[in-house]
Amino acid sequence: MGVKITQTPGKIAHRAFAPLSRWISQRAFRWRRRHREYLSRQWLFDTIAGFVAGGKVEGSYLEFGCAWGSSLIDMNDAMRPYREHDKTNFFIFDSFEGLPAPAGLDAGEHVRYEAGQFACDLDLDQCNVRRGGVDLARVQCIKGWYDKTLTPQLKQELPIEKAAIVLIDCDLYESTVPVLDFITDYIQTGTVLIFDDWYSYKGRTDLGEALAFTQWRAKHPNIQATEYHKAGRTMISFIMQVEAA
Repeated sequence: MGVKITQTPGKIAHRAFAPLSRWISQRAFRWRRRHREYLSRQWLFDTIAGFVAGGKVEGSYLEFGCAWGSSLIDMNDAMRPYREHDKTNFFIFDSFEGLPAPAGLDAGEHVRYEAGQFACDLDLDQCNVRRGGVDLARVQCIKGWYDKTLTPQLKQELPIEKAAIVLIDCDLYESTVPVLDFITDYIQTGTVLIFDDWYSYKGRTDLGEALAFTQWRAKHPNIQATEYHKAGRTMISFIMQVEAA
């Protein structure tokens, strides 16, 4: 006499939905592989937004190099869970004509980028940002080449007291130098600097953003930097500490 096997409703449901479950899992795995760079960067943004909120580091968000506006959208999303960021203002600096022609240390055998790369019209950028859920009333865009626009006069015009987070997405050494000089007075203990292209030159730190940062720190020995969070292929962040001069 054979043994009768009774299938419970739970087992029947499991067998029925098993193919669908496998399909969803495979799709989710493929999506993670395809978008892992984005997920890694978003984790960095989430971590930094939480650090600044939890540490009560008050100040503005400054972004140098915005292209199509994705970084601002993602940082805004990272700030949403924290009421401390409800009134954070965003200051966006970009030529909106793409990168300048590589010159100086950015040219020659180490050239990696091209003139006009990452160009995005200001109106398109703002349209993208608005669609991404950012309140444009909190956003101020400063258009122009950094060596021309980042002046003492601009500092007097902008309502910036301190920086809580600074994203430097300049790609080039020559573009990063004026940015670091410009933000020096905005740095406070707890400010987080994010470099988007730290490892862009085959990991070399004597080129690009990394070299500019090393030279800037040498000029300001009262400003210390603690390496914090890395993300993706090229990103790194530092928490700053400012000692009395």
